[in-house]
Amino acid sequence: MKYHIALHPHDSFEKLSEAAKYARDPALKIRLKAVVLRKQHKTPQEIARLLAVTDRSVTGWIRRYNNDGLVALATKPSGRPKGNPKWDASIFDALAKEIDKGGYWSIPRMREWIREHLEKDIPEQTVWFRMDQLDYSYKSARPHPVQGNRDKQENFKKMVSFRSWSR
Repeated sequence: MKYHIALHPHDSFEKLSEAAKYARDPALKIRLKAVVLRKQHKTPQEIARLLAVTDRSVTGWIRRYNNDGLVALATKPSGRPKGNPKWDASIFDALAKEIDKGGYWSIPRMREWIREHLEKDIPEQTVWFRMDQLDYSYKSARPHPVQGNRDKQENFKKMVSFRSWSR
C-alpha cells in the first residue's frame, strides 16, 4: 500500500474553496484546487489525473501547504531581482564612439574598456546584447586570407589537384 501525505488542518474547507474560486493567478488556482481535493481525501495520484499535473507536483504543493499554509502556495515574483542593475545607455554610447575610432574590438576588450574608463563591471552577455541593439555585429578574430603565404597556398592547390587526378 502506498503512503499518502496527510494534510494539516491550517484552513477550513470553505476558506480553501473560496480562495481557489477567487484566485486570479492560474498556477495558484491549480495549487489551491489540489489542496481542496486532498481535503476531500483524494490521493495525490487522483488529484494529478484530475488537474493534469504530476503526482510529485501535488505532493510538493501539499508539503508546502503543510509547512507554511496558503502563503506557501503563492507564485513567486518574477523579473529582475534586486541588485541586478539596469545599465545606463550612455555607457554603451561612449563605447560605440570608441569603437568607431577603429581597431579590433572583442567582447572581452569592450568589457575591459568599460572597466578601465567607466569603472563598471558589466557581464559579457549584457555587453554583447546592448551592442547588438546599437547595430554593432560581433566578430571574432580569424586569420585573414590576404595575410596567408602565397607559396603554401599554391603548393596546397597543386597537392589537392594531384590527389583528385591520381584516384
